[in-house]
Amino acid sequence: MKFSSLPLIAFLFTYSLIAQDYIDIVKVNYANIFDAGFEGSNATTNVDLFDVSLTYPIKLSEKIAVITGVDYNQQKLELFPNSEKTSLNNITLKAGINIKHNDKWSGTYVLLPKIASQDLHTNGDHFFFGGLVLLKYQKSDRMQYRFGAYASSEAFGVFMTPILGIYYTSEDQKWEFTSSLPINADLIYNFNNTISLGLGYQAFVRSFSLERNDSLPVLYTQALNIEFAPYLQYSFMDKSILVRLHAGYSTASFEVFQEGDTLPIRVSAFEFGDDRNLLNPEMNGNLFVRAAAIYRFHLVKKKGE
Repeated sequence: MKFSSLPLIAFLFTYSLIAQDYIDIVKVNYANIFDAGFEGSNATTNVDLFDVSLTYPIKLSEKIAVITGVDYNQQKLELFPNSEKTSLNNITLKAGINIKHNDKWSGTYVLLPKIASQDLHTNGDHFFFGGLVLLKYQKSDRMQYRFGAYASSEAFGVFMTPILGIYYTSEDQKWEFTSSLPINADLIYNFNNTISLGLGYQAFVRSFSLERNDSLPVLYTQALNIEFAPYLQYSFMDKSILVRLHAGYSTASFEVFQEGDTLPIRVSAFEFGDDRNLLNPEMNGNLFVRAAAIYRFHLVKKKGE
């Protein structure tokens, strides 16, 4: 069994899951990791990351809402020292339901099929399937607990992770904390209705099928990334539009393996029976910047409005 020193997970469902009093309908962001290195080489590569997430809930009744949406993710980098850049693309459909079981408990149940491959090719092993179950317990008007699990098929095998989280906002609404660990966490302080300062963490593991070449073995890439970053947030239109600028550290790791060289199972940060043959040099992370824009729909009016 192999244990990673930091939580490394696969998770595409990165939007706010019907948080305390708002839903993030659209999220767009672009990031660049500068000069990620290769072990044993002086070569480096910039990693370009682009994400778009659309979530559209459809209310059926006071207790049931259908969740629909789509996520698109693209990462461009050199997988080998001094090679051409490879474009890794991921499209995930979101189809599920949110149920209010009673005054305290609600649940989110979502299916997450996806295509993940180089340049969105559809030849061979490129289709993967995942699902999410998240139960939420409303402790008070300002506190919510979350319990759940995520599972998916990946090019490297089966992935599973438990989810433990919390949502909290202070009585004066200056402080807000949201987490779904080990996936993400976000702490923000609102100076006023316009300017906020935050600290964000997110981690994911994704896999991508690489394009076929008759003269080469069939390969896949396992992408592991953890980001820690403070950010400045500017809000306008009654906090419906948020613009963020992040700057921090990202652990960029993109490992290449031959298709069929897999793990028995991965549970959160634990890799069981990992005797795979790594085909490219291990990569080192570096500093990154990220610009993000969010369209947020408020379910209830803020106090004082």
